Amino acid sequence: MVGGTRRKRLDPALQGLMGEANLRFARGDAETAERMCMEVIRQDPTAPEPFQTLATLYEEQGEIERSLQYGLLAAHLAPQDGEEWARLADMSLEQGEMVQAADCLKKAVDADPSVSRYHFTRAELLERMGDKKGALRCYKRLLGDLNMEQGEEFMQATKAIASLLHEREALEEAKKYIEEAFARHGECVTSDDVNLFLELLLSLNMSQQALTICCEWCSVQFSAEQSHVDLSNLEPEDQLAAFTELLVPEDLAADIRAKLVIILVSLRADHLSTDLCDMFLEADTEEFGDLILDIGEAMVKEKLWEKALPFFQKLVGSERYGEAAVWLQLAECQAGTNMLEMAEISYRKVVELAPHVYEARLQLSFIMHKLGRAEDALDTLQQDDQEVLNPHLMFERCQMLLAENKTEEFLTKGKLLFSRHFVTIRNKDELHAISSAKKMSSKNKALNEVRNFRCEPLNEEFEPEFETAEKITVEQEFGMFRRMCEILFEQKRFVELQRLTFSALGSPVFARKMEIVKECEFLCLLSSFFNGDSYHAYNLVRELVIKNVNNNSVWNLFNLVIMRADDVRHNRFLMRLMSRNPDNLALGILNGHNCLVAGTYKYSLGEYMSAFKADSSNPLVALMLGLTFTHMACQKFSAKKHSLVVQACSFLNTYKSLRGDCQEVNYNIGRAMHQLSLLPAALFYYKKGLEMGPSIKQEEGKEGHNMFDLSREIAFNMSLIYSSSGNMDLARMYTEKYITV
Repeated sequence: MVGGTRRKRLDPALQGLMGEANLRFARGDAETAERMCMEVIRQDPTAPEPFQTLATLYEEQGEIERSLQYGLLAAHLAPQDGEEWARLADMSLEQGEMVQAADCLKKAVDADPSVSRYHFTRAELLERMGDKKGALRCYKRLLGDLNMEQGEEFMQATKAIASLLHEREALEEAKKYIEEAFARHGECVTSDDVNLFLELLLSLNMSQQALTICCEWCSVQFSAEQSHVDLSNLEPEDQLAAFTELLVPEDLAADIRAKLVIILVSLRADHLSTDLCDMFLEADTEEFGDLILDIGEAMVKEKLWEKALPFFQKLVGSERYGEAAVWLQLAECQAGTNMLEMAEISYRKVVELAPHVYEARLQLSFIMHKLGRAEDALDTLQQDDQEVLNPHLMFERCQMLLAENKTEEFLTKGKLLFSRHFVTIRNKDELHAISSAKKMSSKNKALNEVRNFRCEPLNEEFEPEFETAEKITVEQEFGMFRRMCEILFEQKRFVELQRLTFSALGSPVFARKMEIVKECEFLCLLSSFFNGDSYHAYNLVRELVIKNVNNNSVWNLFNLVIMRADDVRHNRFLMRLMSRNPDNLALGILNGHNCLVAGTYKYSLGEYMSAFKADSSNPLVALMLGLTFTHMACQKFSAKKHSLVVQACSFLNTYKSLRGDCQEVNYNIGRAMHQLSLLPAALFYYKKGLEMGPSIKQEEGKEGHNMFDLSREIAFNMSLIYSSSGNMDLARMYTEKYITV
């Protein structure tokens, strides 16, 4: 470079030296020629001529790699020679230098952008190298460099762009390029181009535009019997419905004819495609099988089972197309037309040809079930535990077992299905580890720690293998899980129920939805309660109380759990919770109960009084106040016993007025009088309770109809009073009348 521009020619002296070098080379004196070229390079390193001569010289001597390097140097010094760059690209490819070849072709394109061959060669090379984005950029640049006379090259580049965009699923962008090509070079459009455009439009579900393309570029026409009727004001769908005949040119390609049928089927104008369908049904299957298959699939998509049936019947008779996928489509058509026996045969053929196609086995079982062969349907869904199991197939089998009321097998298969994401609990320690941890990672870590401590294997010895691709939703699985829990509960298999529900806590599938996690935790609470596991039941209900401290139903459940508990952990918990929620009525009552049971009556009195001030209309609080005063009056060293008795009676009367005069109220007051040894008053209330009958009446003969009847308890207490007074006859009378086994 001199002064920023490239020198065009050598000095006269160097030109003479170069001429002499070329002459020596021509005469075969390569060594002298090489030395002369080197001298020229020494004196003028920017001159391309010596490098070109050396490249040719080394090529003649068979030193291709060296020749290529000098050729590249010469090309860089004279970059405007596109053909030279293209030649160097070919040499680079011969040497296996694909990246270098691509760079050379880029230089060739820069030197002469109008030569489409450079663009196409470079784009194809980039595709071979896996650089699809680079190839796409190359084709797009070519479109900008072509002139109006290069229509064929424009169409070729457009098709290449559309193909690359189709691979990237950028269908809308591909459509824009093809539309531009059709508008710009319509005279170069071929039937292959139209076929490609139609295929793209069908992929985009743009059937109406595809039909317009057929009419515009393929001379497809329609006719109607009532030609005098003006159809131009109608919607496209109504126009198609009004047409009665389709006019197609004789020389129209078979690919476009097939796509025309697909377009009409998708537009619900299949009545116009009858002649075209008949043509394909009469055609050679081996030659036109792909087109026949496309037409059949389009009809199946629109649920035109009867029209699709002959296409697939023709295909399955062919050796080339009689594959499992085609038999499956035929079976769907037969099932859709209620040809159940024929559909069963076809599905059996699919299972025979492709045993791994579980969809066929599933549909076959449904058809057998419809035909009244439930056992055969279940056998069809049977899977060997040694093979890779399909979850969807097993799920449907479980549903069928449940419908057939085979609950035991349903539970067994259901547990096997859930084993793919449930935790297997082996002992109480693992159950505690699963329930204690909150995060999924913590659960797994705690489980592994327990198994390591017990020197047990971390994984199960036999773990069935399942397919990963699933069609079962989380909601469907959880629905089945709940049904399994219901069955175990109905059969009073509480140990299995608890194991199953706690296993679900370790499921990463259920853990994705918070509402399902809450449901699982509640089911764990219920299963622990009914299984008599008060320890874990209390842990779970405690969390429930903390989150729902103002929910009365939760407090009732908490009471049920602590009534069965073997410890008094709840006392400290309630005291701590009371400090955070001092105005909670349920907490105050429960703390009062705890103090009453512990014998600290003054503390319980304080809690009950606070609760009574907060809700003076609550009969339970008034009853508990009356009982507290009763217990205090019965203490050996209590002062002012008469005052305590009066206060007890006052609160018991308040309880009666709030609750209403009923058997329950009279029994409770009678018990208080009995404890205070006011026996005549106790007998008065007891007799009144016997006369009234149950406070909550239920239908006679129904299970548990006498659940709320306190007559036996009242009669027993009265018999105790009469026995202690020596009146054995009355005691026996009440016992024999009300207490019967």
